[in-house]
Amino acid sequence: MSRRTTSAPSADEIMGEALNDLRGVLLGIACQIVVTSGDDEQAETFLGISLEDFSLGSMPGDADTQLRNIDLSRFWIARQIERACSFALQTGTATERAAFDEDDWNDLAIFLEGAPRTSFAGELTALVHADSALRRTLEMALARMKLMHGAALTIRELSLLAGIGETAVRTSLSADGIKTEGKPARVSAELADPWLLRRRGFVPTLQLEGETEAASPLILEIRTLLTERQMEVEDLIAKAEVDATWLTELLSGDPVACDVERLCRLASALGIDPAAFAGRAVEALLKAR
Repeated sequence: MSRRTTSAPSADEIMGEALNDLRGVLLGIACQIVVTSGDDEQAETFLGISLEDFSLGSMPGDADTQLRNIDLSRFWIARQIERACSFALQTGTATERAAFDEDDWNDLAIFLEGAPRTSFAGELTALVHADSALRRTLEMALARMKLMHGAALTIRELSLLAGIGETAVRTSLSADGIKTEGKPARVSAELADPWLLRRRGFVPTLQLEGETEAASPLILEIRTLLTERQMEVEDLIAKAEVDATWLTELLSGDPVACDVERLCRLASALGIDPAAFAGRAVEALLKAR
């Protein structure tokens, strides 16, 4: 008899679920527009879909299906949540892991605290549920930023970053002789950082140090991939069949030609999607001029 195992959701699955949760929160915002303005058309314009089947007292049976028609590309916060997910889970390219910034931090902190908890017919949004993908993603991203900026972390924030339950966090802190302060209980960043580094489930936050602080996201991405693939620059030159001077200058931050063919060969040699990498690279090289 085989034992059934349940694998943890992938980063892509978590991001997809968080974005789907966002659709429900956006519906809650549309509900507030109807409540405060009495104008259904205004709410429909905001949301981009018809609300004919929705009312303050009822939700249609196929609400989830209808919500899938919301075009998230119309909403800036969707892109911020994508960045938050890559930052929170520390997945994707170096550029994606480091793209979340202080503006995102501020905006999503406001969203997390102020976005609607209820929608049409009193339906609860994902922000009410502590274990929803959206809430966990946002809280984890904000916790990473707090840690980076030396702020104390709550037990829940430590739990999210360490990938263990809150009871396990309390037990571990007690065993290590780490005392919490205040209400809700918090642990200073000075103590939280080394404690997290000892947890198997914690993924350290990618930070630029030394020379790489001045590096562009493109250079950082290539260098990180070289490290992950255990390759030297010379190996990449040979495998991608690119001009050594061109690649050396690119990695030094000097102006180089936007050679799409070379960039695609670099991507293939590094084992990543050529078209996506070339698009990011061309944009970065043009901005650097």
